[in-house]
Amino acid sequence: MRIFVVGDIHAQRNKLWHILNQAGLVDENNQATDLLNDPETKLILLGDIVHAKSRDAYAKIIDGDRYDEFSPSHLVRAERFQERFLEELKAFSDSLDKDKMTIIMGNHDYNAIFAEQGPLRTDDIAHLEWKDVTNRSIPDDIKAWMLSWPQELVIDDIHFAHVGPLKEHNVYDNDFYLKNRRRWIYEDKDFLAETPYRLGVYGHTPVRGGVNIASQGKAILLDANGVADEFAFLEIISDKKRYHLKMFGLFFDEFIQR
Repeated sequence: MRIFVVGDIHAQRNKLWHILNQAGLVDENNQATDLLNDPETKLILLGDIVHAKSRDAYAKIIDGDRYDEFSPSHLVRAERFQERFLEELKAFSDSLDKDKMTIIMGNHDYNAIFAEQGPLRTDDIAHLEWKDVTNRSIPDDIKAWMLSWPQELVIDDIHFAHVGPLKEHNVYDNDFYLKNRRRWIYEDKDFLAETPYRLGVYGHTPVRGGVNIASQGKAILLDANGVADEFAFLEIISDKKRYHLKMFGLFFDEFIQR
C-alpha cells in the first residue's frame, strides 16, 4: 500500500494541485495519473481545506491588494473562491474509485459548515465566511459532501486524523478551543501506547522545516503548508509488518535581512 498524505491546505488551491503534481498523482491538467489510479495507492488530505491563514493569502484569493473581512464585497469574493475550490475538489474526488481519496474533517471545515458556531480567528484575522454576514451559505451539495468527511481513518493500523490520536482530540465542540486540545503534542508521553495504532499522522499544529514528531516518535505532525511557497507531503509505504516513510517538499523558504 502506498499512502500519500497532505496536511492542512487552507484555501491554497494552486498549492494543492502543485503538491499532487509533485507527488506524481495528477498531470499538468490536474487529472489523475496511473499512480493514483493504482489499486494500491491512496490519497489522504488531513483537513482544514477552507479559511486562508493570512491577510496576504486572502488578498490573493480575492485578487485584490488587501483583504478586509468586514467588507461584504471582500467576504463574498472569499466565499465564492473557496466554494469553487471545494466544487473542483469534489469533482476530482468523484472521478476516482471509491475510497481512493479521503478528506479528514478539520476544525476549520467543521466551523464553515455549522453557521451557528462562532467565527474562528487566525492571528489578526476573523474567519467570517458563511457566518450570516453576507447571508450566504455553502451550497447544499458541497455541504452534504463535507458532512461525509470522517473524523479519522485507519489503514494498516496507521491512524490518520486532523488533531491527534484520541477521540476527544478531534471533536470540535466549545471545549475544543477552551481546552486547546493540541497541547498533547508537548507532553512526554506515548499517546498511541494504549491504542491499536502503530503510527499516527496528524495536521492542525503548524510546523516549519519539515516533519515534526510527537508522542515519543509515534506521531507525525504534517501541517507544513501554511507559509509562502513552502509545502510538504508524506508518502507511506506500508504492510502489516513495517512501514517506510518518505517526506517531500520545500520545507523552508525565507529571505533573511542582514
